[in-house]
Amino acid sequence: MGFLDKLLRRRAEPKETDLVFIDIPAWIAEKERAIFEEADRAVRESRPRVCEAVGEMQGLIGALKSAKPEENEVVHPKLLKVVEQGVPNYAAAMEKTLALSVSEVPGEYYDNCVELIAQITKNTKGPGRYIANVFPAQMKEIRLQIDVIGREVNALSSVLATSRKQSGWVDEATETHALLLAHQNKLDEALRTVSHLTEENEKLDAELSALKCDLQVLIEGPEADEYNALIARQATCKDTLREADADYKRLLSQSANVFRKAVHFCELSNDKETIALLKSVRSGLESPSSDERIRGLAAYPSLFPHLARMIRENDSLIKNKDEQALFSEQDAFIIPLTEVIAQADDLHAKNARLTHALGEVGYVRRKAGMEGKIKKLSEQIVRNSAEINDIHNISDEIRASAPEMVEHLRLNLGYLAGEGVHINLVKVPDFS
Repeated sequence: MGFLDKLLRRRAEPKETDLVFIDIPAWIAEKERAIFEEADRAVRESRPRVCEAVGEMQGLIGALKSAKPEENEVVHPKLLKVVEQGVPNYAAAMEKTLALSVSEVPGEYYDNCVELIAQITKNTKGPGRYIANVFPAQMKEIRLQIDVIGREVNALSSVLATSRKQSGWVDEATETHALLLAHQNKLDEALRTVSHLTEENEKLDAELSALKCDLQVLIEGPEADEYNALIARQATCKDTLREADADYKRLLSQSANVFRKAVHFCELSNDKETIALLKSVRSGLESPSSDERIRGLAAYPSLFPHLARMIRENDSLIKNKDEQALFSEQDAFIIPLTEVIAQADDLHAKNARLTHALGEVGYVRRKAGMEGKIKKLSEQIVRNSAEINDIHNISDEIRASAPEMVEHLRLNLGYLAGEGVHINLVKVPDFS
């Protein structure tokens, strides 16, 4: 770097490096291998020094157990007693701590060293303070070895922090690259699916148009005319049947009061036989069954003499002209009801024949079949169109997110490449 660059603190132009998208996993794997190798190298260099320091401390602890104060050293008796009692406990604790294994795996090795220092510190906090007053030289040597392990932990901490940071970049870059590939595959699959559904809808549209034409021909054809004529005839038949039923109910209504009063008069005279006959006739006439109605009318000739007598004897039994007309003679009641019942029977039979004839016409089945197919095809076209729309929406989301993901990948790869290197991604999948 020239003087001017140093003075102005100019940075050197970054080195441009092209990286083909498909080669990224191999490139990341190589970087990851280098990251692990750097951590392994740091452990390989550090571990012998830590093991040596542990060995030194084991020797110092062994010597401390049998150590005696200097002859010219004046030690207070109480302190000496505390130390004499404390050294065996301190030595036992330290021997247990120093027997801990130290892994060769970077992360585990670091944790082992930290635990080692923590345990040694804990052991020394107790009797170690008093022992140092009596055996300062031995405890100083022990502290020196602890410092060796501490320096190794500090040095390794920096290496592992860098390794963890780089591993994070590796994970993010790997995940982003895989996600971009998955998105590209999803887009390719989406294009194939949309093409298939579009082609299917074109076929369905053609089939639907043909079916609608066939249906229109059927609706306008002779079978439809025959069917519609039968429907019209049946409608007329049903209207006439409703009129006949109304006529019958009107006749029953006109006679209801006379029958009710007749029953009442019979009850006053305790004429049970006539009451039974009145109720039998009335019950038959009010039945929905044609046969029961006919049976009710068949019993009327036996009832009419009794009715005629009661009408003569009781002016209040007949109140209006309709009742007078119905009960003036026997046939005045039987004939109109018989005619209406016969008419209804004929109309029911005619309606049954028309219903059967309608069932024999193939027009209805064919029309229903065509309409069912048209409905099914129309619904399938709608479903396909909705699926195509959903696929387009998802594809648009993928395309919109792709540029940001590509840039995120490039940045993480740049971090892994190191300072002074600018990564250019080449042959990135086309998300447009």
